[in-house]
Amino acid sequence: MPGDENVEVIVSADKMAAYICINDDQDRSLDEIKDILKRYGVSFGISDIAIRTAISGQRGKPHQVAWGIPPHTDTLEDEKTPAGSKLVFKFGRSQGKPPETLNVGPNFRHEWSKINGLGSVRAGISLAFIRNPEECSFGMTVTGEKIPYIGSKPIFKCGPNTAPSPDGRYVLATRSGIPYIEDNMPGVLDHIKIVGNIGPETGNISFPGDLVIIGDVLQGFHVSAWGSLWIKGNLGGSASCAGNISVDGGINAPRDTIECGGTVSARFCENSVIRAQGNIVISEYIMHSIVETEQEVYLNTDVGRIVGGLTRARNTVITHSVGSIMNISTLIEIGVSPKIRREYENIRKDIEKVDEEIRRIGIMEPKGASESKSMNIDALYLQRLGALFEDKRKGLLARLTAVEETMRKSREGYFYAQTVMPGTKIVSGTDVYEFNEVQHEVRIGVKNNEAY
Repeated sequence: MPGDENVEVIVSADKMAAYICINDDQDRSLDEIKDILKRYGVSFGISDIAIRTAISGQRGKPHQVAWGIPPHTDTLEDEKTPAGSKLVFKFGRSQGKPPETLNVGPNFRHEWSKINGLGSVRAGISLAFIRNPEECSFGMTVTGEKIPYIGSKPIFKCGPNTAPSPDGRYVLATRSGIPYIEDNMPGVLDHIKIVGNIGPETGNISFPGDLVIIGDVLQGFHVSAWGSLWIKGNLGGSASCAGNISVDGGINAPRDTIECGGTVSARFCENSVIRAQGNIVISEYIMHSIVETEQEVYLNTDVGRIVGGLTRARNTVITHSVGSIMNISTLIEIGVSPKIRREYENIRKDIEKVDEEIRRIGIMEPKGASESKSMNIDALYLQRLGALFEDKRKGLLARLTAVEETMRKSREGYFYAQTVMPGTKIVSGTDVYEFNEVQHEVRIGVKNNEAY
């Protein structure tokens, strides 16, 4: 700690007061105490008289030696901004709050273009600042920090989804969305509702906040959101968002991908690709799809079915049944991050490509070229190219070994199904379980530290 170990410096939580406590009988000077206060960052409101009183006073007792100045309201002309200051907006002005609901119709594209023309902001971005802040009514802490607050209120008003910065000089967005100005206050529209289907009349839709669609997303169209996405109908196109995706109907998006940073929920999933960071919750069935999550795949344990395709979960897969009596190939993988599984597959594909190149070079290289004293340029080029691919292959094999070891050590995954049909394969880490006949009450992996 800075200073003398026998002189304790105490700064109040609001930094409006500083105290010293001298814990020995040694003589102290005014300059010595000031130097110790300086090392603790106390630079404003120091009283020489108070320091001398503390030096001559009772030892082991705190004495206040510095006082801050609380902010006041004497210089305010109105309740919005102090005299001489001005709130300056940092984006194109949108007078009035944009609509929270849009209906799909002949004028939709024009209205949507107007809203998107207002720009977008991320949470934490500055929307406005105070010009001439030195003319504002500032308080001062004992550590020399200005406090541009009026009591417990900022020196300007903030609209929805905005807040003052810690130093009170800026208006910050607290949510991502579209900025606007209403009653001379900045605000952020963080959600919008579209009533109707996303299709030819609307085109693709992207919104910098939460998006609600009262309708379907038709095949071939894309919707995205910076926040969460809620589709009241069916999802037939692609979708992506940073938050959760909730589909009241089902997901059937051939050749498209659904991706999100949160959870995905739907009634069913068919012929689709879903990748999520959070849980994937499906009420009825997952059929002929690729479903991947860093968390859990959960289907209704009374009726939920997984038939065909690939289901990957780092943690858990729980369902009523897996596979089909028709012996449809169904693969379940648990216990390893889908990213690692994909990396493993990509490395194996890269090794196959390198092996093919090495094989081709071996066919093209002249016989006995390596022993020839008069090796021609083409033969030398092929030899060096072959050495390059051999080195690449060694690097890929080393990566593959490391990934395999990670997969082998994994013991996190858990699988449960009341019924497992023939044609099902379950992979836990690197352990493989193949089912050639119907089995009931199948548990694999570890749940609540209990292995199955």
